[in-house]
Amino acid sequence: GLALMTNALAYLGGTVLCRRLLRRLTLRRTVAWAGALSLAGGLLMALPVLAGWNHGGLMLLAQCLFMMGHGIHQPCGQTGAVGPFPQAAGMASALNGLMMMLAAFAMGQWLGAHLDGSTRPLALGLGFWALLTALCAWTVVRWQEDHGAA
Repeated sequence: GLALMTNALAYLGGTVLCRRLLRRLTLRRTVAWAGALSLAGGLLMALPVLAGWNHGGLMLLAQCLFMMGHGIHQPCGQTGAVGPFPQAAGMASALNGLMMMLAAFAMGQWLGAHLDGSTRPLALGLGFWALLTALCAWTVVRWQEDHGAA
């Protein structure tokens, strides 16, 4: 229960940080910061597990960093998905939610198929998504903003 609460607080902290960052930085730079948090969390979880070292406290810290990044990515991503379509904001929001849930379902299926009693599947899954999230934050979001889409 304490770990779940800590994750929820990290996410909420990320949303508060998002508001503060957006006041001072551009959307691109805010998302870039979130990408760094996500990647730090993913690497902090995956690398020790790959080295054969499992520590619950380190994994919780890694998960919290990832969730803080997610607390920044989520509102920025929702804005990016809905903003260009003000006449169809409800549909854009629903499609964005659908895509997130499909990705979560696919990841859950992969994770379930690879459970082996260790923390390895969780660590590698989180590390993979952290890397992909950071790469998108530092490339796709930048490209979108440069081309007037964000």
